[in-house]
Amino acid sequence: MKKFFAVLCALLLCLSGFSFAEQVDAAAFPESPLRVKDGMLQPILTVSDFRDPAYSNEKSDILRFCVWVETDNDTDFDGLADLVKVFVQLPRAAAEGKYKAAVLYDPTPYNAGEISGEGTKVKVPFDYEDFDHACEKRDAEENITALEAAAEADPKQWNYAVPNGGEKSYMYAEDYNPLLARGFALVLAAGIGTYGSEGFELCGSPLERDSHKCVVEWLAGDRRAFVSPKDYRTVDAAWCNGSVAMIGASYGGALCYEVAVTGVKGLKTIVPYAGIASWYSYSNSQGVCVFNSASYTDFLAGSYSGGTFLDKELEIQDRRYGSWLYQVAADEAAANGDYAPIWSGMDYTRPEDNHINCSALIVQGLQDYNVMTVHAEMMVRAFQQAGRTVKLVLHQDGHFPIYGLMVNGEIWDNLLNRWLSYHLYGVENGIVDSMPAVLAQSNLDGRFIAYDRWGSETVIAPEITPEENVPTRITSEGLGTYARETMETLGALLADNLEGFFREMKAPLRAFFTLQVPGGTTLSGSPEVHVKLASDFEDLDGLMVSALLFDVPDDGSLFDAYRLSGSLLSATVSKAEDGYDEDMPIFHLVQKDGSAHLVTAAWTDLQNPGVGSNPSDYVFQETGLEAGVYKDYTFYMMPTVYTLAEGHHLELCLLTWDPYRAFLDENESPEPAEGPKLADYNYSFDIDLDSLKVQLPVVP
Repeated sequence: MKKFFAVLCALLLCLSGFSFAEQVDAAAFPESPLRVKDGMLQPILTVSDFRDPAYSNEKSDILRFCVWVETDNDTDFDGLADLVKVFVQLPRAAAEGKYKAAVLYDPTPYNAGEISGEGTKVKVPFDYEDFDHACEKRDAEENITALEAAAEADPKQWNYAVPNGGEKSYMYAEDYNPLLARGFALVLAAGIGTYGSEGFELCGSPLERDSHKCVVEWLAGDRRAFVSPKDYRTVDAAWCNGSVAMIGASYGGALCYEVAVTGVKGLKTIVPYAGIASWYSYSNSQGVCVFNSASYTDFLAGSYSGGTFLDKELEIQDRRYGSWLYQVAADEAAANGDYAPIWSGMDYTRPEDNHINCSALIVQGLQDYNVMTVHAEMMVRAFQQAGRTVKLVLHQDGHFPIYGLMVNGEIWDNLLNRWLSYHLYGVENGIVDSMPAVLAQSNLDGRFIAYDRWGSETVIAPEITPEENVPTRITSEGLGTYARETMETLGALLADNLEGFFREMKAPLRAFFTLQVPGGTTLSGSPEVHVKLASDFEDLDGLMVSALLFDVPDDGSLFDAYRLSGSLLSATVSKAEDGYDEDMPIFHLVQKDGSAHLVTAAWTDLQNPGVGSNPSDYVFQETGLEAGVYKDYTFYMMPTVYTLAEGHHLELCLLTWDPYRAFLDENESPEPAEGPKLADYNYSFDIDLDSLKVQLPVVP
């Protein structure tokens, strides 16, 4: 998973040098410097550059310092509870006691910086239960205030480059400057095992999640933080009003949701952008892995494991951590796409674990095939099951945040400000009542349309027409050669016409079917494909079968659509209109033409016939497939909101492995840690054409 925020840094303007807003309502905060207008906080502070070589807290409206929050676990086995480094940016007025500040907390592990290269595995078995051992807590010394901590702070604690890697720290801190200027405090932490913190980086594990929960507990006054790992003076968060919002994207969005599930005191709302709800569903789909390698979290953990090195040059790594990396990789590879214990421990969607006690504003890209839409759907369901307020924004971008995008007639930054002002400061702006349950950006014209739910109970079964001479046996033989040669020929152009890659593929690599759906139909939810398949490869696990749904013009003409390669980087930019901050950039997503558009997709394993939509149902089935015997399969496609234009139809494509999910070239392929290489053989499956049915959830 790439650190996608970095690409926005050159585009998003840092709003600094603010003056006090005029004509504002101070009634909500009669003795506070905070100012409210139009239901949201207004800029009151100048935000200085924390990377300025001459930076000093003495000259800044924002005080900056670091603390180390004590956890309850000793993951690095040194006998002491792990400490998590926390970078605090606090309005001086709050530190001086003029008001209590609410906190925005970004838990992204990328905050600390990526080390150079992946963590080194040590081929020694690791027992996960070894983490469950007693550890000592430190003997606290005197307590100092935030003002005292700021006076002693060294800017090198937050402004550094990671040794050997060279990556800058806190790459996304500037994104929050507009909110800092309005009187929110900002806290950034990367969690256990990352550079500057103690412990092991345990991607996706409850122990990693709990290290971020501890930071919220410190802000709520229920946990200790120290001046440094060697200075046991404590620093409290008396300046905090007890209200915290967690905001993060991708990996950071996952941690927002994971902490929310605990019901921790003080967490009032979360705003995850493209957050992961279940690490199983990120790496796998319906019993099959959807990456080149069946293991993944070991890579992500190792890449951010700066805290496990014993010297500042990151040359010596803890061998026990290398053993953990090896064990995680081996267990995930052995699962080979199935829902195994290694994945159930990183699944935060289980109803029995749902203790959610906050609200959520969930943001998800409909063109995101990194963290796919199913995660937003699972999060929404969890908040609804907990009886908590949840709103969903679905946009036509990919794996990006949406700062500067116009949403339902207002710039996203202001909508976010109003959401946070209400939940953290109690500003009565009516946003919960006025904001619809779902705002989905139209694929036709970019307008945001209000819906009262995501997923329709109205289902249609369109008439299906096979292509002429449709193959009934689909094979993978030659798919790797076609994919490699096509990608090499088209290069970067392929991203703008991903659909052409599949539609120009020849039989018997794939089969196409036309679905007769009236123009103007809007899909909302997860389409389902039901079909009987048979294969002779009954003794092999992890055989991917793919189902892709395309929007295609009836006359074969090109048409404009928001492409998978589209992003804020390719958007047009204009200056803010009246009422927005001066020089605030507004982004307008750009459509690109193509012969078709990928609406949604699904992937499953031939070894898992007759299994439901719950990921936990996809456990290993030793006798799931019988040679030559047709079995019932259901593809639960990624949920979407999509309107079919007049003069268009839908096309369904069935094939073996999807080169954009797992590239299994017969000449070049990855080697899993366990099990056979799928590229050592070619596989095929037969389609019972009469059994094929498609169910489309549509807006009445």
